[in-house]
Amino acid sequence: MKGEVVSIVSILGEIVGRLQSESETTVTLSDPRLFVQQEGGAGFAPGISMTGEGNPPELTLNKSVILAVIPTHPDLVKGWSAATSGIVL
Repeated sequence: MKGEVVSIVSILGEIVGRLQSESETTVTLSDPRLFVQQEGGAGFAPGISMTGEGNPPELTLNKSVILAVIPTHPDLVKGWSAATSGIVL
């Protein structure tokens, strides 16, 4: 799955990003985006936390907070691509 866009189901919520690396204790994503329910429907938040840097280039999560790492639905990969590159597919 390395290099693929994945969804991480965590105790924080669902995070979509490109799987960059994995160790025994961590998973690192590039261009991570938190998937959230918004007033007009679901979408990507402009960051991972309310107080952290907006749109961080990388996120490393400890596996102790990860419930699952799964392939992202193709429609959401398109949305993630648009959110991270500005190019709409």
